[in-house]
Amino acid sequence: MTGIDRIKEKILEDAKLKARATLEQAEQEARDIMEQAEQEAAQKRAELLDKAKADGGQMYRRMLAVAGLEGRKKLLAARQEMIDEAFSKALERIEGLPDRQYQELLEKMISEAAAGYRDPSAQPDGAHAPQAGFIAEIMLNERDAARMDGQFIENINRRLSALGKKGTVTLSEKRIRTAGGFILKIGDVEMNSTFEILFGMLRTELESDVVGILFGT
Repeated sequence: MTGIDRIKEKILEDAKLKARATLEQAEQEARDIMEQAEQEAAQKRAELLDKAKADGGQMYRRMLAVAGLEGRKKLLAARQEMIDEAFSKALERIEGLPDRQYQELLEKMISEAAAGYRDPSAQPDGAHAPQAGFIAEIMLNERDAARMDGQFIENINRRLSALGKKGTVTLSEKRIRTAGGFILKIGDVEMNSTFEILFGMLRTELESDVVGILFGT
């Protein structure tokens, strides 16, 4: 299982936990929203009834449609909030891993990213060949850099060697502003694997699955 696969698994796992814990509450909130919308519509019906009769019901029907639309908007907003929270909780769980597990996750993700690097200057017939003897630089945020032990870089390079890749990874002294993850720089090429970028990509891929888990659709 790749590092990205582990993150995907945690997102879906957190969505399931969130669904079990909050689905009943969400359904109640949705019912409350719709009931409120219906009450507002009923109030508007009463207020507009006389006028609606006078103008043949056109204004009345228009106001009912607006009230129904507002109710649906509120329901969609409540669902979107739950989806946002599912992804937020997944990110919190990743960041909250014990230092050893978190370091292993980063080591795996970095070695996979470096091993998959392709030299953009390669000729077409060698476009799939990794750059020989490349030197990669890793940039972390302050918190993550402090969590890594003295074997962090050595472990990554050992993983690269085991994959048969001729490359060396070093830890940059430059710190980045991010929730977590890393930026891998090889020459002039930077591969952004910060959690903001990764979770944005994964959300596009997994949002329909999360919606299905949370709302049974």
